Formats: sequence, C-alpha cells, structure tokens
Amino acid sequence: MKKLKVIGSLFFLSAAFILATSAVSSPQAPKVGVVNFKSCIEGSKVGKQEQARFEELKKQLEKTIETKEKELQDLSPKFSDEYLDTLSPEAEAELKTKFKNLSQELSQLQNQYYNMLNQANYQIVARLQDAISQAAKQIAQTKGLDLTLNEEVCFYHNPSLDISKEVIAQMDVQFEKDSKESAK
Repeated sequence: MKKLKVIGSLFFLSAAFILATSAVSSPQAPKVGVVNFKSCIEGSKVGKQEQARFEELKKQLEKTIETKEKELQDLSPKFSDEYLDTLSPEAEAELKTKFKNLSQELSQLQNQYYNMLNQANYQIVARLQDAISQAAKQIAQTKGLDLTLNEEVCFYHNPSLDISKEVIAQMDVQFEKDSKESAK
C-alpha cells in the first residue's frame, strides 16, 4: 500500500508539473476529478466479488490451520507427568517426536498461510486498481477531465470534484459485461 502511495504521489507531482507548464500556455484551468479508491472497492460489484474471494481463501486456510492446532492440542494433555510415567521410554520419545513434527508442520502452515494471503491481497489490489483506473479513464473522457487523482494523494479537494460514484457505476457496467462474456 505504501508503494501505491509513493507511486501515486510521484504521479500527482508529475501531473501537477505538466498541468502547471501547460497552464502557462493555456489560459483555461484544467478539469480535475478525484476518485476514492476505498469506496470504489467497497461499492463496486467487482470489489465485492474480490473481497468475497479473499474471505473464502482465508476461511479455507484457517480451517487447515485449525485442524493442525486441534491435533496439537489433543496431543498436549499427554505430556502430563502421570501419563508420561505410564509410557515406555520408546513410546515417550515417539510421542515427543510426533509433537515436535506437528509443531513444525503448524508453523510451516502458518507461514504459508500468511504468504498466500499476502500474495492474494497483492493480486486483488492490482486487479482492482486496474479496474478503477480503466473506469476513471472512461469517466474522465466522458466528462472532459484533464486529470483524475486518487483521493489518497490529495490533502484537500472540493467535494464537487469527486467522481467516485460515476467510477463505481462504470466499474459495475464493465463487471456485468465481463460476466456475460465469460458466461458464453
């Protein structure tokens, strides 16, 4: 997310410089639109679909982790002194080895879990950023805007510059179109 902010800031500064230099040669002020990235994700059909996919992946991974944790918890009571005293040294060593192996498996699963979630989140954000960018471009062309900015790179903007609702509507139109094409 920090990379996106840095890229957005650099884009904003570049765009501001270009607009400032073009404003010298052109008396007309540039037309600007502002898009709220978060509201586009939360309000659009594609954003909701991607969030649902992420949550489903998260639930699946959590079930796997919970299963391993349950196995480990079921094994833990067997380490009481009363139970260990009833075991032969070989059986006790086997129990300890099994516990160690389960602990390692759980740790590996947790690492894989976090890596998979981070990777999935990155891919989802990239897809949504592309969808928002395409929709914002279409709205900008329709409205005759010279520049559209992500709200996160602005310290302030006049609320009348916000085109988020139009971008969400355009994203939904594109989502429906893509859904129909993929159904064919």
